[in-house]
This record gives sequence, structure tokens and C-alpha cells, in this order.
Amino acid sequence: MTTEFMYRRSTVVAIWCLLLAGAAYVFWFEPGRSGFFPACVFRLLTGFTCPGCGTTRALHQLVHGHVETAFMLNPLLLLAIPFLLYALLRYSLTVMRGHVPRGNTLPAAYIYAIFVVVVSFWIFRNTPFYPFAS
Repeated sequence: MTTEFMYRRSTVVAIWCLLLAGAAYVFWFEPGRSGFFPACVFRLLTGFTCPGCGTTRALHQLVHGHVETAFMLNPLLLLAIPFLLYALLRYSLTVMRGHVPRGNTLPAAYIYAIFVVVVSFWIFRNTPFYPFAS
């Protein structure tokens, strides 16, 4: 086995261990009430929410099985999780089988579309209109 293969494999194992440790931490410590959770710098500086605001609270609700509450806290996160999980699983299986993962095969149009969705979510979640009104 080459060192590059071992490096990739250990990186995949480390990523999954960190995800499990993070999930356990978010499960036991509620954001805003206990534990160490950094504040959103963008919100501190501007008073507006960013696309990631509510992610930690949503993850806390999600690991407790409260999908609807998690969706209310950050709907973009819940819509993105299946795609992110698919990409991570695909990468992990490729590396663990000893193959070299392919580079980015996502067409540029999709990348721009994802960018537009995130920026649109960022703008609309700071409006006083339903469902973003607080």
C-alpha cells in the first residue's frame, strides 16, 4: 500500500470520527444554553443572519429527532444534508476500496445555481416575510 492511499484512508476515518464526535457533542450540549459554541461573527457585526445561522441549533434538534423544528431553524441545512451525505459516502467508499477519487465533475452551471440558492436564502431569511419573519 502506498503512503498516499494510507493518507487518504486515514483522512476518511478521521472525518467520520470527527462527525460522530461533533454529533455526540451537539446531542449532549444544547446550543445557547451549555457547552462551547462560537457566535456568528456576521450576526455580531451586522445584526443580520447568515446562511449558516441556526445550523447548530438545527443539528441539535435533528439528532434528537425533531425534524420539523430543525427545518424551522435552518431549512437550507436540512435540504443540503442528503446531498452532502451522499458526496461524503461516495468519497469514503471510493477511498476505502483503494481507488483514486475523481476531481470535481459538477458542471459549472450547477455550482453557480448552488451559489444563487445560498445567496437568495441569505437575502430572504433577513426579510420580514413568511416563513422568515421572526
